[in-house]
Amino acid sequence: MSDDIQHHISVYKKVFVALLILTVLTVLASYVEFGGIVWLAVGVGLAIATFKGYLVAANFMHLNDEKPIIYQTLIGTLFAFIILFFMPMIWHNDGLKAPDNIPLQNGNVYNSDFENHHDDHNGDHH
Repeated sequence: MSDDIQHHISVYKKVFVALLILTVLTVLASYVEFGGIVWLAVGVGLAIATFKGYLVAANFMHLNDEKPIIYQTLIGTLFAFIILFFMPMIWHNDGLKAPDNIPLQNGNVYNSDFENHHDDHNGDHH
C-alpha cells in the first residue's frame, strides 16, 4: 500500500479511538450530578457531542479539505439555528413585543383585549 493510504488509515484509527473515548466520557458524564445545575450538565453533553460531530464531519466526510465557503455556510446555519431556537423564549418574555392581535386559523384573530372584555361580563350575554 502507498504511504497516502497508510496515512488515511492511521487517521481513521485515531478518530475511531477518540470517538470511543468520547462515547465513554458521554456515558460517564450522564452519571455526574453537576451540583443540580441543569444548564451545565446539558452544556457538557452538547460540548462532547459537538466535538464528536466535528471529528466525524472533518475526517469521515472530508470537510477538513473543503474550501472556506463551506465553513461560512455552516456558521451561518448555526447562527440561524440559535436565533430560531431562542425566539420562542424571547417572545414568551415579550422581548420582541408580540402583537396584541395574533392571527389564528380560518381568518379569526386572537385579541387579548377581547378576552379581557369578555371576562368582565361573567358569562352574561348583552
